[in-house]
Order: sequence, then C-alpha cells, then structure tokens
Amino acid sequence: LEEAIRKIDRETRGRFKDTFDRVNSGVQALYPRLFGGGHAYLELTGEDLLDTGVTIMARPPGKRVSSISLLSGGEKAMTAVALVFAIFQLNPAPFCLLDEVDAPLDEANVGRLANMVREMSEKVQFLFVS
Repeated sequence: LEEAIRKIDRETRGRFKDTFDRVNSGVQALYPRLFGGGHAYLELTGEDLLDTGVTIMARPPGKRVSSISLLSGGEKAMTAVALVFAIFQLNPAPFCLLDEVDAPLDEANVGRLANMVREMSEKVQFLFVS
C-alpha cells in the first residue's frame, strides 16, 4: 500500500510540474501580447508540489513586478485572461464564457483582447457578457 501511495505521489508531482511549466510558458507568451509589453509568470508558494499553491506575478509595461492583488482592475482582468487563455491553449474546452471581462479595460486593451479572442476562436467558441 505504501509503495502504491509513493508511486501515485511521484506521478502526481510529475504531472503537476509538467502542467505548471506549460501553463507558465503560455502565460509568459500571452501576457506581453495582451498588454503590448510587460511580463508575467507563475510562481509556486511552497516546496512540496503536492501541497503548494500558485501565485501569478505580473509586471505591466512601465511598472514593477507585483502579485495580482496589487494591480488595477484592468490589469487584474488582463492578467487573469492571460492565465485562462494559457490553460485553454493547453487543454481547450469547447467554449469559454467571459462575463464582463471588458468592463475595466480601456480602448487599447479591449482591442488587444478582441484580437486574441479572434485568434483563439479557431479552437474555442467564446460567449461574452458585456
């Protein structure tokens, strides 16, 4: 029984790390496209992969790196979109419902979001509430 538990723990750690790395790469690629610059990445909050949390760190253009909780409403929305879209690139669902994601965005950010949605709509159907 203990050997089976160790095997499951090893597999779980491996799958989690692989998924984390792939989503992190997606966030790092999508964030600057959505913001017209800047940088974002995922960070583990602990050492043990079975018991850790994940934080998203972001640096909008011209600002310092900070956790998502310190960003403005529009910056939070676009950072969250980068994360959701990175997950959708990894494992697309048939549709994605976005509820008022554009509300805190200025015109430039709405345009970049629309371009990204247009590009991703080849694989995912989007439903918007605005």
